[in-house]
Amino acid sequence: MQASCTIEELEARIDALPKPRLGVVGNPIAHSLSPVMQLAAMHAEGIEGSYVRILCPKEDGAFRDLVERLLRLDFLGVNVTVPFKREACAAADERDRLSELSGATNTLVFRAGKTEGFNTDGPGFVRAAEMHCGADVREKSVLILGACGGAGSALAIQCALTGCKKLALANRPRPELEQLAAKLRGISAKSEVTIVPMGDEKQMAEAASRADIIVNAASLGLSDDDPLPIAAHLLQERHMVFDLITHDTPLQRAARYVGCCVCDGRDMLVQQGALSFETWFGTPADAAAMRAAIIG
Repeated sequence: MQASCTIEELEARIDALPKPRLGVVGNPIAHSLSPVMQLAAMHAEGIEGSYVRILCPKEDGAFRDLVERLLRLDFLGVNVTVPFKREACAAADERDRLSELSGATNTLVFRAGKTEGFNTDGPGFVRAAEMHCGADVREKSVLILGACGGAGSALAIQCALTGCKKLALANRPRPELEQLAAKLRGISAKSEVTIVPMGDEKQMAEAASRADIIVNAASLGLSDDDPLPIAAHLLQERHMVFDLITHDTPLQRAARYVGCCVCDGRDMLVQQGALSFETWFGTPADAAAMRAAIIG
């Protein structure tokens, strides 16, 4: 299988791709683990289809054009990753509630000439927290680091939809932070929503002391030279630490040293991928097979 292909390359070899046809769209995309994971789920169910990485240009209109061409190529659907999640939401004829509220979609289903949009990132986070750390988000207080980013805001909205007890949004001061907090308060009267400036050590310490789950949705940790998104001394053994970065990071190592239950971005990737599989095929995915394909 090619590392990735353009829509033109896909059209040229479409007859070699067995149905059902699926893929993941992004830019860059050659690094995506989704094909290995989704093909493992398909094989576990005896489905002999195809799943390819599709490179989409970043030019205006390129994503919507790609979707129209995938419809003509009789694709069942695609996953969507950066930087096209907002464009995927706009391209959908129908959307689930999380897509509507967040403005972001990561799963498209093509049915009867129409495009349906779903956001499985948030529910995937909830599932991963429960499966790997036994944490029911509804009963927990959640601190989200980097809440203004696309992933952070989507997870914050999911936490509010789930009805978590307390929801603290940590970010460098930005106008969008107040807007997000107001939106979350409108979604759920059950969740107590607060704003925490990431540069304020006292407020960060107070937020960490109240939190059961600490989520790193910031980019800090992509490089080992990055500072921790939260001071290591604020981590406690009782914390569940959920780092959305898919490789081992200083935050994950610090959390394990303290004795925290730690999840990383691969755990969420498996669960959101399993939910995508269910939207396409209408049957539960073998999440264990998916996890083994990318984690072991």
